[in-house]
Amino acid sequence: MSEGTGTEGRLLLGTAKIDITPASPIPLAGYGHRKGPYAGINRRLFARMNVFEQTEGGETRRVLIGMGDIIWWPGERMDPIRETLESKFGIRPSDVILSAQHTHGGPQTSVSFCDILGLTDDDYLTYLERQLFAAVETAIANLEPVTAEQGKGESYIGINRRKMAGDKMTMAPNPDGLYDSEVNVVRFRKDDGGTKAVFIHYTCHPTTTGDNFINSDYPGVAAERLEATLGCGAVVSFLQGCAGNIRPALHRDGKFYSGHDEEVMRFGRSLADEVERVLDGPMKTLDQAPLSGSRVVVELPFQPLPPEAELDEAAGKGGHMQQWAEKLRCHPEKLRPYIPFQVNRIALAQGLAYLAMDGEVVLEYGAYVKQLSGGETLAMGYSNGMVGYVPTASQVAEGGYEGKDSFIYFALPAAFDPELESIIKDAIQQLIRKED
Repeated sequence: MSEGTGTEGRLLLGTAKIDITPASPIPLAGYGHRKGPYAGINRRLFARMNVFEQTEGGETRRVLIGMGDIIWWPGERMDPIRETLESKFGIRPSDVILSAQHTHGGPQTSVSFCDILGLTDDDYLTYLERQLFAAVETAIANLEPVTAEQGKGESYIGINRRKMAGDKMTMAPNPDGLYDSEVNVVRFRKDDGGTKAVFIHYTCHPTTTGDNFINSDYPGVAAERLEATLGCGAVVSFLQGCAGNIRPALHRDGKFYSGHDEEVMRFGRSLADEVERVLDGPMKTLDQAPLSGSRVVVELPFQPLPPEAELDEAAGKGGHMQQWAEKLRCHPEKLRPYIPFQVNRIALAQGLAYLAMDGEVVLEYGAYVKQLSGGETLAMGYSNGMVGYVPTASQVAEGGYEGKDSFIYFALPAAFDPELESIIKDAIQQLIRKED
């Protein structure tokens, strides 16, 4: 741990940005229609690591809030990753948030799902972890005192994607559905007044394009543009919210369409412009508070597991149904009535905390976190692994992709039981009220 004269009680921050673009063409993740390795690179992929440190009463604590231009971090590797972060860098498992911005323009990073979501490349997975640890080491080497400032803007590049058509839930633009336009911006200023880092918290799937090119989508465009504008090595991290049922507002005649790099650039520039506006305006200086992290793991229950006859039938259908049946049979540990679900909360300053969950969590949970905490805790999905889509109880009953259909692709044994909502909300309450 670092020892800095005159920094007792101060919040220290070290940052790093490192390239995580694959060295050679490999398949991309997230879309079943793409075939073969990527055709080119529209925009390189990066990981951005932010290590915070605080010493009080001779006790030093470090926390990590990192993000990657990837679809998700590999859940099956998170325990070894946490072990290395603790043994090598002194960062406890409860004090780690590794967030993915969820671009569908990067490689598959988990072996847990059906092949239709993308094939993994072992060399890339090894490279990704190596770059992660290198970035954390770099960040620790440049720890320095910072002061947090917060401001808010708005963006409407997203839209709710769940819409009832008769008695059927469809994936279609729903301007009347729940949506959170808030762009929450936190700047960490150095003592000389310069910007050390910026956090952007916003909620929208980065699925602007399905083209077969490496692409960090709108979050990458926004972050790189802001880094260029701020200069002096400032690192800008996009922290994805609970975007499970929110996607880019590209639609006509009541249907979504997929854009290309032109739309990626347009959305990214729009978000960057709004963040710049916030940074240029009055921001609230946040008082220091004890740096803290906490974590709970709960069990989310499934509906009744499939009998052997159902797996036989699925295997005979071919395609993703066959992949699902084969995945469950090859990994019988998946055929259990629940799946572990992790919730982490890290508090950085007075009135500023991030609560992260390892799933494609729908916006309703983000709204619940905001309401429960009075806006002082910001909810994030796509963090510390991936279990699949995490719907509400009513969405399970309604069906649709998030509530019913998606479990096949994530090689889960069944759709979630509606009880999951109360379990998740209890965990959220436990973490938020523990810190109050």
